[in-house]
Amino acid sequence: MLFYTRSVGIARNRQLSKMLEVDKIHLFRFVPPPKKKDVALLGWGHKTNTLKTRQLAAQHALPFWRMEDGFIATLGHPSSDKQRLSLILDKSGIYYDHQSRGDLEQLLENLPQWWNASMARRAQNALQQLLKLRISKYNHARQPLPELPPLTVGQKRILLVDQTVGDASVAGAGADESSFQRMLQWACASGAQVIIKTHPDVLLGKKQGYLGLCRGENIHVLTDDVCPFALFEQVDEVATVCSQLGFEALLAGKSVHCFAIPFYAQRGLTIEHALPVMRAAASLEQLFAAAYIMYPRYFHPHNTEPCELEDILNWLQAQLQGRSPCVPALAAVDFSLWKRSFIPEFVAASAREIRFVANTQALKQGEWPLMWGLKTEPENTACWRIEDGFIRSVGLGADLRRPSSLVLDDLGIYYDGTRESRLEYLLQHTQLNAYELERTECLINLLRERGTSKYNEVAQGAAPYVLPSQAEGQQIVLVVGQFQQDLSIAYGCRDLRDNLSLLRRVREDFPSAYVIYKEHPDVYSGVRPGRLADADIQQYADLQLTDVALADLFPQINRLCTLCSLSGFEALLRGVPVSTYGIPFYAGWGLTQDACAIPRRKRELDLATLVYCTLVLYPRYIDWCFRRLTTVEILVGQIAGQKAGVLKSSWLARQWRKLGYLWEALFN
Repeated sequence: MLFYTRSVGIARNRQLSKMLEVDKIHLFRFVPPPKKKDVALLGWGHKTNTLKTRQLAAQHALPFWRMEDGFIATLGHPSSDKQRLSLILDKSGIYYDHQSRGDLEQLLENLPQWWNASMARRAQNALQQLLKLRISKYNHARQPLPELPPLTVGQKRILLVDQTVGDASVAGAGADESSFQRMLQWACASGAQVIIKTHPDVLLGKKQGYLGLCRGENIHVLTDDVCPFALFEQVDEVATVCSQLGFEALLAGKSVHCFAIPFYAQRGLTIEHALPVMRAAASLEQLFAAAYIMYPRYFHPHNTEPCELEDILNWLQAQLQGRSPCVPALAAVDFSLWKRSFIPEFVAASAREIRFVANTQALKQGEWPLMWGLKTEPENTACWRIEDGFIRSVGLGADLRRPSSLVLDDLGIYYDGTRESRLEYLLQHTQLNAYELERTECLINLLRERGTSKYNEVAQGAAPYVLPSQAEGQQIVLVVGQFQQDLSIAYGCRDLRDNLSLLRRVREDFPSAYVIYKEHPDVYSGVRPGRLADADIQQYADLQLTDVALADLFPQINRLCTLCSLSGFEALLRGVPVSTYGIPFYAGWGLTQDACAIPRRKRELDLATLVYCTLVLYPRYIDWCFRRLTTVEILVGQIAGQKAGVLKSSWLARQWRKLGYLWEALFN
């Protein structure tokens, strides 16, 4: 099919081309398009600049398809954020025109064709997550809600939603300026305190609103650009002419008064103040599924390819999490040139300004210190700490392989077992909803399937390692070594503090087991010192392994023993029992057998909560193709395509590789 438009923006819109599955959308200005059966004309909604195109389509009996932003449109305000997350392509009308029987209306009229138990569960879960994340059409407004005027005894608070003058949705809903005045008069007559929410475009000075100049004893005009869902929590009822904000209030469980006929009105869900029309009834979940799942088309910002609503929710969560914690300015203390090359991408959303300084004495007034792990103890303990994440890269950090994941902690750091970290706080307090449980189950399966670990050091295409035959029939216990001078040993261990003591203790605890000792990748690759002598290992272990991927060993072992290594968490992910002899972040929650008691960890966790907090809520992930925050699922997919033999190489080859990584980070 051939598509023609008068709009340069539509003709150049690659998302729309992908949606239509065509290489090109043709632009016509003075010469009309060919009058063929396989031709359709495109325009943006009911804008006045589409009138000639609509008339031409009617004159020649050609279809006219309308485009619009979806109900989750952008991360920021569209005036500054041109990357649309969703688009609507309606072949029959448009959702805000109550007189046209558009595609959304047809979906609601034909519920039995697509509404089933699976869709109901999907809609309920997605709606629950949307409300938890407070996802709106535009998602730039996250500043705190200003203090509202106090209420008198028994007084209600009603939110009136203003809209922009001349918006096509107002006329499409059968409304005009008098509809807004009628809504205002009704609210004032109720005796309630009236809060008027100004439209974001009005706040930017680009357009005018219908209610912007209203004043009165009980009227308060809210000019702050706040999160709509934070505002809903402060009001008893919401009144609108036809704004999408009314639908979002409905999703949030508020009583919504409609003074015109938006798409969500007159379906048995809203309080009507307009003339009745014949419409298909729908439950809230059915209306949400039609409007948010079935009607729009979503495009993943990672690659602009079509995706699903859930992919957009996950991506938006990563962006919004990157804004918290938040300070006006950060001073990164004593960071090497290498680290300075990648730190800004991870913290940019949390601070308007970042500056690199040599020490804490160089801090300016109002700056918040940022430290690398526990490398430096600041004079003032109030600081942020940053460290490698749990799915870091393909290859070693000591090899100057740029990280794709870091953790930012405003309380401590996850490997410091002596005090609470932000991760421990999340593990103590997070309750997962059905959406998050389902996402975590998929993530665990993905990690198992891809064999993903922190460094992903196994060579691509290498045959999986198989244990020697003499291990058969015995309890197989894997002991994982750590870099001896690592800060996780200093802050995450008590009685046992070295690999040889750990190996000796495991042999005492499991005298008849087949014990395997695996050295840390940084040590056996020669990047860091501290490798145990073969004779010492042979006293307590039946087998010593070096460059064998943990993912190959997990299916073959009965237990993993560690001081506080991340490998214990990776073993739990794959259903392997774990014994800890230190105080790692995953111990003390009832999931591991622990030699050290951790009294402050009082809660028993399931694996899903541990994984979700550790891999979704706590770290930040960067897609280096676009240098912006992304999701753990996207990173796992990228790592699967990047795996290479980064350990089995000579010293010279390793130095050359390090130089390449450094160049990539500094100049690419």
